[in-house]
Amino acid sequence: MSFNDILQKVWKGLKWFFFSFIWLFIVFLVVDIVTKQAVVKYFATHDEPIVLIGTAAKPFLQINYSINTNAAFGFGFDNPTVNRVMYCIIAFIGFGLIVGIFAWKFKKLGKFVRACLMLMAVGAIGNLIDRLFYTPEFLHYTYNGVVDWIDFAGIWQFIFNIADSCVVVGTLMLIVYLIVDEIKEVRQKRKKEVKETGGKVLSKEEQKRLESESEPAKVEETEKVEEKPEIAEK
Repeated sequence: MSFNDILQKVWKGLKWFFFSFIWLFIVFLVVDIVTKQAVVKYFATHDEPIVLIGTAAKPFLQINYSINTNAAFGFGFDNPTVNRVMYCIIAFIGFGLIVGIFAWKFKKLGKFVRACLMLMAVGAIGNLIDRLFYTPEFLHYTYNGVVDWIDFAGIWQFIFNIADSCVVVGTLMLIVYLIVDEIKEVRQKRKKEVKETGGKVLSKEEQKRLESESEPAKVEETEKVEEKPEIAEK
């Protein structure tokens, strides 16, 4: 194998890795883990939130350490243990479905959809790591839970993290993509209908009427074709 062949294979592998957007999953997962670790260590010796935008009296955006025993944005059961088990099961199933779809339909999936799936995978794995490996002693809390620290106090009461952001953004992006794609298909279908009807858009009733009128003509043409061989024999 020549040096050029090796370079081509390496380039092909790098190209596949880039457009698979697995690197996007790795980058955001690392950022999620590092920021959570930093927040836990900082707030182990500090109690006051870090105001980024606004004032201490009226904060708009701040770093505020919080442990969420429920699912994203506080949704879940009252029992922390039930929440932990249920969320772990859901996260495993969700991540398995994402990986399955990604591997099975990789060539058919567009680049935009791949990026959305990778962001959603970050949300599943990022918070799953917290529930599986972060002990109450490490978290300085009574129960296991997910480390939340992004607090838009000037907008809402929910505190979230990078993993939550990734799954929400990825899901919204995928929904918008599917809606836009559906609109494109409808427009293409409409253009095709306009082209076939000579620039006139027909309603469903008109299409049915034209189809019913064309059926007798088709029957007559078929009968004529069947009669031709008999005339030829005479």
